[in-house]
Amino acid sequence: MGVLTTSQTSALRVLSHEIHSHPELAYQERHALAAIGGLIEREGHRVERGIGKLETAFRTHIGPPGPSVALLAEYDALPEVGHGCGHNLIAISNVGAFLVAAAVASRLEVGIELIGTPAEENGGGKIDLLDAGVFKKTVAVLSSHPAAQGSWGVGGTCLGVVEKLVTYRGVASHAASSPEKGRNALNAVIRLFTGIDGWRQQLDGDSRVHGIISDGGKAANVIPARAEAIIGLRAREKPTLDAMVDRFVEIAEGAALLTGTKVEITEYLRYYEPVTANAELSDVLAAELARLGIDAPRGQLTTASTDLGNVSQRVPTDAVRFPVTHTPIAGHSDAMREASIADLGHKNALITAEALGAAAVRVATDRALRERISA
Repeated sequence: MGVLTTSQTSALRVLSHEIHSHPELAYQERHALAAIGGLIEREGHRVERGIGKLETAFRTHIGPPGPSVALLAEYDALPEVGHGCGHNLIAISNVGAFLVAAAVASRLEVGIELIGTPAEENGGGKIDLLDAGVFKKTVAVLSSHPAAQGSWGVGGTCLGVVEKLVTYRGVASHAASSPEKGRNALNAVIRLFTGIDGWRQQLDGDSRVHGIISDGGKAANVIPARAEAIIGLRAREKPTLDAMVDRFVEIAEGAALLTGTKVEITEYLRYYEPVTANAELSDVLAAELARLGIDAPRGQLTTASTDLGNVSQRVPTDAVRFPVTHTPIAGHSDAMREASIADLGHKNALITAEALGAAAVRVATDRALRERISA
């Protein structure tokens, strides 16, 4: 089995710091792409940039052409918080896994690919790549994610999510001298949030609704003729989420009816489907982590969402969750950003790289296992 060399682990740590110190938003990850591509090319591998017509996506391949096991790297950041989701660690754990597999490339029955997937936080780069056919020859997908909860895990699930942009249009008027002539679009948004608060009491325990007012008017003495909100809806199962969307539309329309405004509802974030883990892949990952001294619980629910869910609904998929702290902290936070560049996060990302690489090799060298996975 391949292992990372001392020089490779050092280079991966440098790569993590490089990505972390240059946070880039969805589809703009040019610095990260250059840093990742440079490391891979220095290791002697060819990098295909711009796959799926995405400027900041890439692919590199070892082993026979054709069907392959895919390792998925992420490297985009969050507005204001930067790498408060630790995508720098996702990047190095999957790049490292590819290097582990490359050491035994001559043994592979099917290929192993490292695919760089931009815009996980906002945009759905993996959905773009699915639509472009990038995964049409993929037999299994492996990836990783740092865990703010302080624990390891495999075979986990995530909620599906869709975000809606809700725009209300009313009639502007002087808020003091002629309020009766206006129709207040901001009042409609406020009633939308009030309706959501009442609805939330009847939601399933795992379901979530949350949002922001993105436009509430421009002046205190003018009744807003336009106001808007961005609302996220999440659920564990797709039918539940679909039903939530229908109910949300009714609430939004009710707020318009109450205020005499007009409402328009459009998609703000593409539909990220719930993550479904492949049990056979979970077995392989758990075994490889156990070999490295890690006991990884199975089947944990993370109430966040990811475009990896869309991949998992079409290709057998699983991911390792690895801790960056000893005790739980908030994800998408300043604390998570700092933990994502600390020693523990790097140590566990490199352990994850070894496990992911070994698991990819097992899948790529065991036909019976591949048949069980696809079944």
